[in-house]
Amino acid sequence: MSDQPLYNSKIINNFVSLLKKKHPDVDVRELLGYAEITPYELSDEGHWFTQKQVDCFHDKLSQLLGGDDLAREGGRYAASEEAMGVMAKYTFGLIGPANTLVAIGKCASNFTRSAVYQSRRIAENKVEITVTPHPDVEEKPFQCENRIGFFEAIVEMFNYAIPAIEHPECIFTGGSCCRYVVSWKKTWYGRVRLIRNLQVPVVIILYVVLNHFYQVGHLAETLIALAFMQLGASYLAERLEKKEILTTLVSLQESTEQMVGQIGVNYNNARMVNEVGQALSKQSGIDEVLGNVIGAIEKRLGYDRCLIMLADKRKSCLRFRTGFGINDKQLNALERASFDLTDPGAKGAFVTSFREQRTMFVDFSQVKQLHSEQSVNLSEVLEAQSFICCAIVYEGESLGVLAVDNMKTQRPLTQSDMSLLTGLAPVIGMSLRNAMHLERERRMAEQIQQSQKMEAVGLLAGGIAHDFNNLLTGMIGYVSLAQLTLKEGEPAAKYLEQVVSAADRAADLTQRLLAFSRKQINHPEPVDLNHIVNNLKKLLSRLVTAQIELKVEPCEGVLPVVADAGQIDQVVMNLVTNARDAMPAGGTLTITTEAMELTEDWVESHGYGSIGSYAVLSVIDTGTGMDEVTRAHVLEPFFTTKEVGKGIGLGLAIVYGIVKQHEGYLEISSEPGAGTTFNVCLPLIS
Repeated sequence: MSDQPLYNSKIINNFVSLLKKKHPDVDVRELLGYAEITPYELSDEGHWFTQKQVDCFHDKLSQLLGGDDLAREGGRYAASEEAMGVMAKYTFGLIGPANTLVAIGKCASNFTRSAVYQSRRIAENKVEITVTPHPDVEEKPFQCENRIGFFEAIVEMFNYAIPAIEHPECIFTGGSCCRYVVSWKKTWYGRVRLIRNLQVPVVIILYVVLNHFYQVGHLAETLIALAFMQLGASYLAERLEKKEILTTLVSLQESTEQMVGQIGVNYNNARMVNEVGQALSKQSGIDEVLGNVIGAIEKRLGYDRCLIMLADKRKSCLRFRTGFGINDKQLNALERASFDLTDPGAKGAFVTSFREQRTMFVDFSQVKQLHSEQSVNLSEVLEAQSFICCAIVYEGESLGVLAVDNMKTQRPLTQSDMSLLTGLAPVIGMSLRNAMHLERERRMAEQIQQSQKMEAVGLLAGGIAHDFNNLLTGMIGYVSLAQLTLKEGEPAAKYLEQVVSAADRAADLTQRLLAFSRKQINHPEPVDLNHIVNNLKKLLSRLVTAQIELKVEPCEGVLPVVADAGQIDQVVMNLVTNARDAMPAGGTLTITTEAMELTEDWVESHGYGSIGSYAVLSVIDTGTGMDEVTRAHVLEPFFTTKEVGKGIGLGLAIVYGIVKQHEGYLEISSEPGAGTTFNVCLPLIS
């Protein structure tokens, strides 16, 4: 049973506390590491260690102390009030070392599963205890010494002198069990009570004997003296007894308050799970679900701080989403932080927990070198020494991470905390997955509605443009005939030229409307998207202002697509013009290309698209950005946010029409003040 959990962590924790108090120079980290014991396991009173771990701990301890054996002293410290805490106060309530030692046989299983403890009272101040190890357990001699020290301290807890302990039988000297006989001297209360109980018969017998042989007489005086002696002894015994009882009651009150506090913690845990379950049952968005979850954790659990980070749609990075217990400086650092999930060499705590889908105890004070520089820098800003990081997983898919710590209260994080968070994370994952499905359904409905609206507007615009074009053709023809009939120098000639110029502009407008309605004639052929972008570099540099930094970064290789090169030129020009106008004070304009696979998950999460390989043209600006209302209308014809006379609202509408005519997709990502990204997806050809 060397690999079975046999000994409660409290036993080893007492040794560590004694070491820090008596031998502060001992490297506790090295000691625990040798025994394969982690700090959070040590601080968790619900955790159990194996015989192998205990043996390794004692062997390494003896080595570090140069052969000094702390086994017996460790047992004495384990039974001290300082170490036992609530258990010691409860023990005081048993009133007396005899009752306490007898109770060891019943409560020993709370500390060790390696042996059977039996105890019986031999006399008022003598108790026999037998310890019989289980057949498959191989204890070591230091554990016998540890028990002796423990029994000594139990008696000393009640202000007795060090008891005498006889050890007539021991498993390490051929015995079938370890037998201990513990005896101690009585207390002052017991002695006074014994004197009180014996003085009446003793005095009376003594008086009778003396009176019989020596005729001392003075019976009345003797009885009066005896009465006073009896009253004095009774009073003293009562005072001593009340003092012991009062001490016991105070200790019981403190232990009761702590136990009630633990009951409160268990109640809050149950309520927290219930509240998270209620949040799960609601038809809510992601932000509302996270708000409910983080509120329940803050209200019900005793953590000083909590963070939730979620992965983006492409599972390429982790970003902070919500939390509590964070000041403005820390919030700013978290919002700027991004943890790369695509780097196979990343070793940060958040990334590792996300990838391996496990719960981790992270201690930066001891293993700072094992984590990434970004994680270490962030921990310094957060002033975090140690925290628990738990992966949020649903049906085998990692969605994010949950992290908690106790920076202010310094309450140690334990194995129980890890178990609680590990059980809570799937519930959060289920809530998030449901919320994502709801948002996906909402986006799909909006996409369908938007597509239907754009189709209807396109049909209307195409019909109007077609009919208007026919009218313009007749208008321009009649004006041309009128110009032929005029003689040179007639005043009407210049007016007819203005009519022709206006008609040409109107004809250009109808061509744009036809492009939006996808009724424009195009000439598709295999072209390289990178080649088109590179050819536009010089023209685009003249289009932007001096305050704007233009970056053109096509990917390596070729991106073959079937397209009308002239119309793709128009798409790039319109997007760049729109980005330039969104940065009146200057900024950075970036044009990139890449190849991307639209997977089934991507199509499902975005609510549109077809599975396959696509070339992606991205135009990214650092301008003013757009709110949700503007994004909903930005592709509609004649919709513009520019001043009167600075735009007619057809640039992006034409881009949308051309992209749809090429069987592609246009994706817009924008937030107010955070710039805008347009992604044009065109089908790749092999």
